[in-house]
Amino acid sequence: MRNSFFIALLLISSCVKSNKSAAPKNESPTTNTQTNTTTNNNPTPTPSPPVSNQPDPLFSHAWHLINTGQMNFAQSGGIAGNDINIGPARNQGYIGTGVRVAVSDTGVETTHEDLSSNLLPNDHRDYTKSSSPFQGDPNPSGTGGDHGTSVSGIIAAVGNNGKGSQGIAYGSSLAGFKYIAGTNTLSRMLDQANGPFDIFNYSYGLYSCIFSSVPPEFIAQLKYGVENLRNGKGAIYVKAAGNEYIATTTDCFPDEENPRLYYGNANLEEDHSYPYQIVVSSINANGISASYSTPGSSVWVSAPGGEFGNTNPAIMTTDRTGCDKGYSKDDSTRNSFEDGDPENLNCNYTSTFNGTSSATPMVSGVAALMLQANPNLSWRDVKHILASTARKTDPNRGDTGHPNALNLTGHTYQMGWITNSAGFNFHNWYGFGAVDAGAATTMAASYISSLGQQVESGFTSSGTIDVSIPDDSAGGATSSLTVNQALTIEAVQIKISIEHTYIGDLGVELTSPSGTKSILMNINSGIVGTAIVDEVLLSNAFYGESSNGQWSLKIIDGYAQDLGKLTNWKINIIGH
Repeated sequence: MRNSFFIALLLISSCVKSNKSAAPKNESPTTNTQTNTTTNNNPTPTPSPPVSNQPDPLFSHAWHLINTGQMNFAQSGGIAGNDINIGPARNQGYIGTGVRVAVSDTGVETTHEDLSSNLLPNDHRDYTKSSSPFQGDPNPSGTGGDHGTSVSGIIAAVGNNGKGSQGIAYGSSLAGFKYIAGTNTLSRMLDQANGPFDIFNYSYGLYSCIFSSVPPEFIAQLKYGVENLRNGKGAIYVKAAGNEYIATTTDCFPDEENPRLYYGNANLEEDHSYPYQIVVSSINANGISASYSTPGSSVWVSAPGGEFGNTNPAIMTTDRTGCDKGYSKDDSTRNSFEDGDPENLNCNYTSTFNGTSSATPMVSGVAALMLQANPNLSWRDVKHILASTARKTDPNRGDTGHPNALNLTGHTYQMGWITNSAGFNFHNWYGFGAVDAGAATTMAASYISSLGQQVESGFTSSGTIDVSIPDDSAGGATSSLTVNQALTIEAVQIKISIEHTYIGDLGVELTSPSGTKSILMNINSGIVGTAIVDEVLLSNAFYGESSNGQWSLKIIDGYAQDLGKLTNWKINIIGH
């Protein structure tokens, strides 16, 4: 049974995330899912990008744009070349012109010197308002850092204006949604996934110490968005994978007296187990999975998110204005830039933003460049191009053991890079690899879609079965199903039901008819629960393969004492 804990992924100053309660599952939407959106009869016209030739003084620290090994005020730098490869896209003139981006987050500081001219003042939303319409003031309150302002700067900070650094898509236009700060009702959840935008950036998410649920109406809204928004070409939803590579179960149970470690899996966030979002993991300035980044077979691509900005570089971006509030202010101790450095005298910028919260807007920014290069791209085209052009970062990464050495003899905890039968490289840490702006925009510019109509096979079921899972054994419990349709795979979903006294022991593997194996759950994850009931998991590792043939499921119990059995599983192919 999934549990609902809706939280913000705020890995900025203390690695502690903000809790946000989910909408009750029995709440009815206030309007039909397909039409539920903030009414705005006067949307802001897309502004022209400012014309200026003044260099941006902090651009040289933005290793995510061009990595020369610079330190960005940390104690050490990264490895040159581990960036988003922005140069070729800039040389082709791609800055995101004409693309509208919604950042659903904590809001945005609308008067910021490096953001204001790229904002859509009539399209901001304030979900702290008591009821719809939610159009309103997205400015943050209090004196802390504003997550949404920093996310927005990565996408759309004004370029070449002599201030700060610059956004990846500094010609795009952006609206800030003050969503995380509000009360998370179902009507608000649906509303922030709808509207006249090309891209929706979600740098927030759920904890993965449990199977975390979202209302089915939200899944339906995402499906509606990819089928109907952008005049039927589909909105681009970009979502953070999570920051729980290693975390504690107090994430889900704050009052727990004896918390345990758990090891996150992006698949355990229910909305990640559907193909409508681009799920993004994080790499650091060395091109390696960031220390916090949540892995999983539902990850699509990775992007720079950095580390913490003291020992190793984080991300340079916009902060709240003034030294009395924000991440960068008078009492900041992370590094010299955060406390009145000559390059940051007014504390309007921060060099310590990080997390998959940072990686996600990197991909949103690149998607904006792609849509400028070719506005006719569908949401599936964008995903396909990102997968096809992603760079195989950390290319020699082999199999990896359990983070806390809870390994099982004869079993691989986390596989290294695999190459599936369609030629796509995949890794649970990186998805198809690190996003490459230059390669993606080049492919986008001349791309003619050959994907056809997306279809689903529908779930094929094993029926009720009774397969014992050997305790503490790499042999596992196995079961097979045959898919008779020959679809070109875009994603594979399974639903599993398992009776077990401690599901935190269990791993789940799926092998395709072509022999490609994907790990959908890792053993000894420490997730909480005593049963898995018809839960959906997704893998992208089979992208491009044929679905026809026998699919094999394997359930592994990685630790002694607790016992259980597989009672049912189903498989659904999404493809063309």
